[in-house]
Amino acid sequence: MECLMIVCLWCAHPDHNMMPSMQQAIQVQNFDVPLPNLPSKMSVATYFALPRSLSNLSCETSGSQGGQT
Repeated sequence: MECLMIVCLWCAHPDHNMMPSMQQAIQVQNFDVPLPNLPSKMSVATYFALPRSLSNLSCETSGSQGGQT
């Protein structure tokens, strides 16, 4: 159970550069390689809003192509 929880946390790392490949995750779950050392504190994921000009453009584009002919 501990192995599964550590692999899940590793795969959900907010920094995509720190996430394992599928092969690495499977190797750990098969006990082929040792468990990774996760940091005691994970960094917080940061999301940036689109600039207003781009967010308006994407809404207008998707709204005008709503599947109507």
